[in-house]
Amino acid sequence: MQTVFIKKHAICVVFFAIVAWILYSPTIQAKTQKPTLITIFVLDQCAFHLTKKLQPYFQYGLKELLDKGVVYTNAYHPHAIPETTTGHHCLSTGALPKDHGAVLNDWINEDYQIENYDEDNDPGTAVFKNGSLIMPGKSSKKTMTDSLSDQYVLSSTPHKKHMAFSLSLKAYPAIATATKLGKAIWFDEVYGGFTSSKAYFDQLPLWLKNFNKKHKFTDMKSFSWELQYSEKAEAYDFPYIKNYEFAGYPFSMVQKGTLAIDRKDPKPFKQFLQSPQASDKLLKLAKECLMQHTKNGDTTIVMWVLLSNLDLIGHYYGPDSLEVIDTVYHLDKQIYDFMKYARYRVGAKKCLFVMTADHGIPSIPELAQKRGFSLARRVMADPLIQKINGTMQEKYGVARVIKAYEPTYFRLNKEELNALEPEKKATVINDIKTMLEQEPGIRKAWTVEELAAAPYVPGQREYCYKTQIYPGRIGDIICMPQPYCQITHYEKGTSHMSPYEYDTHVPLVLYQPGRIVGKTITDKVYMTQLVPTLAHIIGINRPATAMTPILPGIGGM
Repeated sequence: MQTVFIKKHAICVVFFAIVAWILYSPTIQAKTQKPTLITIFVLDQCAFHLTKKLQPYFQYGLKELLDKGVVYTNAYHPHAIPETTTGHHCLSTGALPKDHGAVLNDWINEDYQIENYDEDNDPGTAVFKNGSLIMPGKSSKKTMTDSLSDQYVLSSTPHKKHMAFSLSLKAYPAIATATKLGKAIWFDEVYGGFTSSKAYFDQLPLWLKNFNKKHKFTDMKSFSWELQYSEKAEAYDFPYIKNYEFAGYPFSMVQKGTLAIDRKDPKPFKQFLQSPQASDKLLKLAKECLMQHTKNGDTTIVMWVLLSNLDLIGHYYGPDSLEVIDTVYHLDKQIYDFMKYARYRVGAKKCLFVMTADHGIPSIPELAQKRGFSLARRVMADPLIQKINGTMQEKYGVARVIKAYEPTYFRLNKEELNALEPEKKATVINDIKTMLEQEPGIRKAWTVEELAAAPYVPGQREYCYKTQIYPGRIGDIICMPQPYCQITHYEKGTSHMSPYEYDTHVPLVLYQPGRIVGKTITDKVYMTQLVPTLAHIIGINRPATAMTPILPGIGGM
């Protein structure tokens, strides 16, 4: 009897030991702990080369993410013309422009009119402006597929509500990530304060109105820019950091001291939105949104925090500037403050943080020349169009054959061209392409038909142009610039409009304490893989056109 008792006792001990191991093993817990807050920080225009350069000086949120998360060192946007709307759609839909339709922030339609991605003249999408509604409205009706936000909201149950918020300093990134079922909120640079449209709210939420009142945006008269570190710190010891010769502003916003908010200006908050103060307000809004929607404990949230000020300032000063570098240092601290609050609010192991960017940025072309890239140049679009139009008029009698340019494509005058004999029309178009390819700084020019039929394959830069073709939203002749060259309307500053490393290589980190941690992955990955990965982690359906595999290193999560 005693022997039987001992055996039974031993079996019980082993049984309860196994149960305890299952319940309390960190590995098993980690695999079953789905996040209830998924925060995606998108640092607009944050190239991988910029984070790599500044990483030794990070002390807060970016440091923690890069030190403790799953870090992808070779993450790329598969775009030939990587703009903000295109990049945010890639992040939110997991699709290419040929599927989601957002080829650029705006495009020249077939009637030669500029068409903004987010504008919608339907009265049901009117924008809330300073407490009232005015036209035009804003919505995601030009997004031609669904998104992570849509699928997350659709996965709600009667006992667990799923919500998606997109908080931004600019409208079109918010709308590109909220799409149909999320809630898009952005800053109104005309009136001041955060706003939305009837596409997302029947009326502006009380908590948002109260936030605007608390921060007194409508009473703001000025602001100042203080450096994150001491001006003499090693963190600012970089070449050309105070070179303003080719900047969009011929002065330093940092060194100017107080900057006025001029109510007579059509966009009085423009410079405020370029400053670290703007991202500070945005992240405070994110805290408020989180607090308001986690009161009852039955809501889980996808929150896009779209830090647009880095892009807004970067176009003017370039990535080598004091303003851009200090903005990143401020974001490092501001992101940490939000992460700390999020952990307090929902619990550390229930928070999944993602940090990435919608595209990169090159140096200002003239500064690139000073750094030794002798082929770098700025190709001014308007004189180039005048030269080609003049030549075609003189040679063939065709008036204004190029009607418009939007990076990096040209719209041709179809009325003039269609009046020609087919052979002459083909000759004119071929001559236009030849003149473009002879222009220093332009590598290749295609008609849209040639590009669509070209046998480029994934992995080739030229293939990225093929995937950016969407009917009615892309031009008649598409150009590929040479490395470090820009075809632009602007005589100063910089932009992102090429398929090269500096424009497409971005940081990517996923971090969920206790679950998604501590790896550096050097495999080349594409940003279309982020949405399938997040859908896998959360346990929801992918958007319809998200076709790529999940990111490596996440499969067993």
